[in-house]
Amino acid sequence: MAFKPPQSFTFSEPTSWPAWKDRFSRFRLASKLHKEDQEIQVSSLLYAMGSDADKIFTQFGLSADDGKDYKKVLEKFDEHFIPQRNVIHVRATFHKRNQKEGETIEQYVRVLYELAEHADFDKKDETIRDRLVVGMRDKEMSQKLQLE
Repeated sequence: MAFKPPQSFTFSEPTSWPAWKDRFSRFRLASKLHKEDQEIQVSSLLYAMGSDADKIFTQFGLSADDGKDYKKVLEKFDEHFIPQRNVIHVRATFHKRNQKEGETIEQYVRVLYELAEHADFDKKDETIRDRLVVGMRDKEMSQKLQLE
């Protein structure tokens, strides 16, 4: 069975890179491309991405060997399309977030998990628990939870 690669990557929407990359990974596995030589895999990736991929690829400045290494090339595209986050800002936003009026505890917990996703906390669950207890609107319940 022959599989077609995913549609070309939309370079004007860099936030869609993780989803496109996942789709290409599924194609790579289904088509057995992953068993091919690394250089063929890199060429297939660049071809599937579209013509703008070559321009970006040349900007990476990879050595001849690294330019044939599928994982290294993919890492470079990750670096290119996924912006570095300001961890201090992400953590500050997390720590300032209190439960809003009309927001259920379940909604508040969900928001805290979303905010903590890119905060690189060493003990994420404990940090979320602490923020939940301190930031909940029901101060009586907050006090009880602090004492337990």
